Amino acid sequence: MLSETYQDLKYSVRMLRKNPGFVCVVVITLALGIGANTAIFSFVNAVILNPLPFPDADRLVVINEISKEGAEIGVSLPNFQDWQVRAKSFEEIGGYRFDTFNLSGIGSPQRLVGQEVTLNYFRILGVQPQLGRTFTEEEGKFTPVGTAVLISDSLWRTTFGSDPNILGRTLNLGGYDYWVIGVMPPRFEFVRKTDLWAPLGGWLAPNSAWFHRENYLGLEAIAKLKSGMSVSQGDVEMRQLAAQLAKEHSDTNSGASAYARSLQSMIVHEVRSTLLVLMGAVGFVLLIACVNIANLSIARALVREQEMGIRMALGAGRRRLIRQMLNESLLLSLLGGLAGILCARWLLSALIKLAPPNLARLDDVQLSGRVLLFTAGITLLTGLMFGLLPAWSATRTNPAMVFNQRSSTSGPLRRRLFDGLLVAEIALALMVVTGAGLMTRTMYKIAHVDPGFQSDHVLTMRLDVQDPKYNATKLESFRRDVLTNVKTIPGVESAALTLSLPIEGSQWGSIFIVGDQPVPGRAQIPHADFNPISPEYIKTMRIPLLKGRVFTEADTEKSPQVVLINETMARRFWPNENPIGKRVKQGWPEQTTPWREVVGVVGDVKMQGVIEPTPLHIYLPISQNSITTMYLVVRTQVEPQSLNAPIQAAVHAVDSQFPLYEVRTMEDRMQRAVVSQRAAMILLSAFALVAMLLAIVGIYGVISWGVVQRTREMGVRMALGALRRDVMWLVLRRCTLLVLAGVSLGLLGAFALTRVLGASLSEVGPGKTPLLFGVKALDPITFIVAPILLAVVAILACCLPARRATKIDPLVALRYE
Repeated sequence: MLSETYQDLKYSVRMLRKNPGFVCVVVITLALGIGANTAIFSFVNAVILNPLPFPDADRLVVINEISKEGAEIGVSLPNFQDWQVRAKSFEEIGGYRFDTFNLSGIGSPQRLVGQEVTLNYFRILGVQPQLGRTFTEEEGKFTPVGTAVLISDSLWRTTFGSDPNILGRTLNLGGYDYWVIGVMPPRFEFVRKTDLWAPLGGWLAPNSAWFHRENYLGLEAIAKLKSGMSVSQGDVEMRQLAAQLAKEHSDTNSGASAYARSLQSMIVHEVRSTLLVLMGAVGFVLLIACVNIANLSIARALVREQEMGIRMALGAGRRRLIRQMLNESLLLSLLGGLAGILCARWLLSALIKLAPPNLARLDDVQLSGRVLLFTAGITLLTGLMFGLLPAWSATRTNPAMVFNQRSSTSGPLRRRLFDGLLVAEIALALMVVTGAGLMTRTMYKIAHVDPGFQSDHVLTMRLDVQDPKYNATKLESFRRDVLTNVKTIPGVESAALTLSLPIEGSQWGSIFIVGDQPVPGRAQIPHADFNPISPEYIKTMRIPLLKGRVFTEADTEKSPQVVLINETMARRFWPNENPIGKRVKQGWPEQTTPWREVVGVVGDVKMQGVIEPTPLHIYLPISQNSITTMYLVVRTQVEPQSLNAPIQAAVHAVDSQFPLYEVRTMEDRMQRAVVSQRAAMILLSAFALVAMLLAIVGIYGVISWGVVQRTREMGVRMALGALRRDVMWLVLRRCTLLVLAGVSLGLLGAFALTRVLGASLSEVGPGKTPLLFGVKALDPITFIVAPILLAVVAILACCLPARRATKIDPLVALRYE
């Protein structure tokens, strides 16, 4: 058996060396298909399949509250504390909140990403520091000054040079002294990259806003399920518990709910649909490649019919011949697999650049052992897929007809085999092209969404004024001096400050009441995004003023309280009235927050990404609402990034202890908001192009083979008086029928696939990011244009062999066998 296998391999190598052109075409085709599958699977493996780096990761869940509007709103501290006492499905429930800290006194000031966490946070995750310890009960109590912190391994190594004496070292964070009690292990990361951790209790001042059940201050919940409990059981309990709290606290919780989902699904939900769709697309491309190679192999087998007949006449069994041909196919697939790995390495580097920069576990994307095992599996499967059918077809040769140049199998049966493979190839290609069409339509719709402002020539950056010496007066002076300095820079058109940026999401959401309308029940009190801005913000962002006026320097802390509202809010509360002069108040009716007069109405602005609905939006003068975290927005007359250094220098000339971070143009922020859809469109379009090229090659090959097989017939027809156009129509008619059959089958497949995937591609809600926008999964334009495009291209591919058929010389054709 081993000697036979060795002989077969030697024979396969010898036969392939005789056909270098065939080998090159097959290897290149396989390299594209296998390489694309390997590259996409590397992402699927790292992001979706790999377990999280925590003990009992399958028992970790995140819990969120859902507002009556259906939005995720984090967790209210009193509700969180009730969960900890009442929930029975979990061993523990912990909490965390992201925050930023300004580190000063060690070289240039740095902005650090921090988490404020409950004392059981690290215990729930099952992680311990590599140096030092976690927080004690005493360190978890409220303190108005600094407290203990743990720092990340990367911060320890880069900023502190792996100082072995780091424990106990004092850090100046936002003007307060904190002391280091531990260093976390390398690559420890939860949700996103974090530089330090502090105890949440240190921020919980008694009787502060934290303890008001209606306030949501960024707290998130993580829990560990009890052994034997499932995520769905935990989810059911949390929904029931939320319903109980809604009854007990109807003034604040009515209409709200809660849900639990696995930590893994929370981390990957934004890209899961995209990756699975792309995995399906490259799978189709590989199937098309296999069909193409199968057609080429069958055509090649025609040349070897006499060889097969002689070998069978000399006693070779059909099983041995099939094994021989499968050896050739597997050898080709092995070469294609090796080339595919090289192709995947190149594709991976390109895909990583194309991926969202904040994609979870992006650093884990690599050609790992599991990925290479997957590559080996699809390489073997591919060899069998494109090898079995040609082997079966070639070994059906009748030895009795071996010296007859007309093979017993080169008639209708083989023609039907060619035609069937071609129809399947066109159908698969159409399914990929349809997917690309849907994503192209999505990006077209997104590109034509009016964000409500002009994003060109706008540079943005963020800063946190963290210093206890900055009271309201000094803070106002700092803001004024910063804007004055920035506006004097050559090339700056205007500059402003704002709490929240469009597209990036609101930093302050709150309920409010309207002065001239009845106060609704607490569960029906409306919610809006509140945004303190400096006077030139509307001008800098070029948001249209529809009615009234914008803020001016006269709107100070001592002047009457005023607001601007967006068009959506004006239309909702004063649809047939002029809203100028109306009053609104932030907070609950019984609170003593001031009434504010509406002095202007501005256009709607997209706040939470490009594709989310426009919220109610209330702008406040920044001088009447002191904030310490803000964005600096600068409209320039030149390329925005060219003014980055002068702008930062102008800010640091006022106070150098505050680092500027998230320095990006507004256009870049717009692009980042739709990075998943754009990546899907680019990749699906590339895969669709490859699929169409493979389909064109397949169509050309099959029709050319058909012309060769019918050369004698066409010669007879022309000898009997058939015109060249009749011969051309004979070829094109067959081609057209095959293309229409493939397109019809592909439409049915695309229709069925989009029916199955439609909900997951378009659904919105907690934990869901739609891949499609403004386009239905069964978009009629896509389902009309895609098949027409593919059909036209396919029929054009038939024209060359059809034209060649008209050049046949009848005298030569009559002698052709």
